[in-house]
Amino acid sequence: MTPIAPKPRFTDEQIKVIVAIIDTYIPELTGKELDDFVREYSNGTNDEDLVAFAKAGVVNQKVADIVVEKLQSLPSEKVEELGMVFKVLSSKVGTLALGGTYAEFASLSREQRTKIVTSWHHSMVTKIRIFARAMLSLAALTFYTQPNEIVHRAIGYPGPDPEMHSERFTAKVFPQYDFIQVPPQGLELTYDVVIVGSGAGGGVMAAELSMAGKRVLVIEKGHHYHQSELSLAQADAFNKLYESRGALSSTDGAITILAGATWGGGTTVNWCASLQLPYFVREEWAKGGLPHFTSPAYQQSIDAITARLGISDKYLEHNTPNRLLLEGCHKLGYPAKNIPQNTAYQKHSCGWCGFGCRFGEKQGTMMSFLQDAKDNGTHFMHDTFVERVLISKGKAVGVVGHQNGHKVVVKANKVVVSAGSIHSPAVLKRSGLKNKHIGQHLFLHPVVYAFGKFDEKIDTYQGSIMTALTTVAENTDGNGYGSKIEVPSHHPGLNATFLKWRSAVDHKRSMMDLNHIMPLIVLSRDRDGGSVELGADGLPRMNYTLSKHDVLSLEDGLERSLCILVAAGANTVWTTQIDVDSFKVNKELGVTDPAFKAWLAQVKRTSIKAGSMCIGSAHQMGTCRMGSSPKSGAIKPTGETWEVKDLYVADASAFPTASGVNPMLTTYSMSHSIAQFIKKTDNTVNAKL
Repeated sequence: MTPIAPKPRFTDEQIKVIVAIIDTYIPELTGKELDDFVREYSNGTNDEDLVAFAKAGVVNQKVADIVVEKLQSLPSEKVEELGMVFKVLSSKVGTLALGGTYAEFASLSREQRTKIVTSWHHSMVTKIRIFARAMLSLAALTFYTQPNEIVHRAIGYPGPDPEMHSERFTAKVFPQYDFIQVPPQGLELTYDVVIVGSGAGGGVMAAELSMAGKRVLVIEKGHHYHQSELSLAQADAFNKLYESRGALSSTDGAITILAGATWGGGTTVNWCASLQLPYFVREEWAKGGLPHFTSPAYQQSIDAITARLGISDKYLEHNTPNRLLLEGCHKLGYPAKNIPQNTAYQKHSCGWCGFGCRFGEKQGTMMSFLQDAKDNGTHFMHDTFVERVLISKGKAVGVVGHQNGHKVVVKANKVVVSAGSIHSPAVLKRSGLKNKHIGQHLFLHPVVYAFGKFDEKIDTYQGSIMTALTTVAENTDGNGYGSKIEVPSHHPGLNATFLKWRSAVDHKRSMMDLNHIMPLIVLSRDRDGGSVELGADGLPRMNYTLSKHDVLSLEDGLERSLCILVAAGANTVWTTQIDVDSFKVNKELGVTDPAFKAWLAQVKRTSIKAGSMCIGSAHQMGTCRMGSSPKSGAIKPTGETWEVKDLYVADASAFPTASGVNPMLTTYSMSHSIAQFIKKTDNTVNAKL
């Protein structure tokens, strides 16, 4: 990769501004605020814990330095852009321009700073709203993911899974993997096939090709953590298992993006949802020139994956929020169904699975296909970044990369890129491929939230994750685009990130309701995607703006979600829209209440605007999409690139359009299909020889 200039560093004055901003969001409460807070939540035995929590802030809990470090780790252009904002706010004139007060921002009282940041959240300028929302999200996520017993005791959170050392863990034998280490002088290796990525695409590809007798090497840029190394602590998991330590976003900061970045990829941290590609999407892909997706052969791939991972809904035990989702849907007459899980045909109650499955019950690739690949002779590398594919005379002949700064060259007859929808197009672009579809059509399944507060305990992080959904809003436009409504698992960090902020004390009050809050996610099937481009450092950047069409899908799903929460018995419901207050439910009238209908109309009028509410994503698709010709896609129906022979892509980036459901099973089955095409091609060549 081309050497670039050193990343700019924040100055001391800029850091003072950063600390002042995040200290406005999560400060130490004092005086009347402190007294009122303790009085409101005291049960006669918890005053000491309440005082400690109220006094805990980003500064006195040593969180500010972590926030600064995360900001400093952003791409150079983003550090430079934010640095300019912080520089402006370090001057009196700049603070006057951005906050209406002639003083250095860091010198202002918390009350003055609160007025300014509140004005940012309500600004007519989109970039200012996004900036404020991003700073709040970073402060909240960082503070509430720390292993802080002061916070945990007050809000009633147990910390890491209390069962983590139980027999569910101690009685298990887990797969062991050995990894090739690159010496300082570098290393050159030779294989039949080299696979870049160990997630759903790379894992099944490695198993299938190694079982066919190929000498296979799997290269993963993330690190392998054995089950015994999974702490199930929020901050530790985000730091080790996710892209950008859980702080990844679109280039403008408007969409928060979660993506796995460890051994097993997204299959290590996802929530077990194993939904087949809806048939109307399969037909859509087939009509677009890809008939394989309505063929018996593709269904055979789905069935093979289902059998290997033990995918079923027969062993589900709905936790409280999933039960309430089903009850709310039933009362409204909405269609609802179970979500099958990849748990080896067994019960799986693991609310901490987003931090890795310590019990090995979730059948991610490290518990399944990578083990199969190992048993058939596959070799592995982790902590190894693939820079580019080696190409000779229009044919892929290997890859070049580095591990801890040491160069590695792998020669191979075939290269399969399964690095995910963020990194696969980046690898192809760095390798010189020019197809116009590479990096385009980035689909994110954008998500917005609806919340309800209940009398009963919800404990959304307990029990099985995401076991039910409703399709009531899946066809908003009449052409297969709309939203699914599901229940996420919310530990304190994510909960704090997606809560509205009106004031420091108000946000802490909301966190005290953690165990009584039920979140619903509106997961949209986006039609009009974004793109992945390379930065000056050769690394990917995600550009994405919600289209008017896709906003309508989210609006429809949001309205339905709020109705479900009311029907399920919520006392209060709200969205993350900064300009819409929460609504206190009339239990007798429920969704028929004229006041509720008027409030829903306000929610719709306010709509979904960047920076004015939280928008998230945990799915990335489409950036190397499959097509019937180079004009319609980056890769052939067989998975091979149109430009380079023996270079394949097998992951969710191959999706022609967004799947509309959690994409794991579709990624597995698509990769399985591509593996069959590769084996068939090789058999044909061998037969001719």
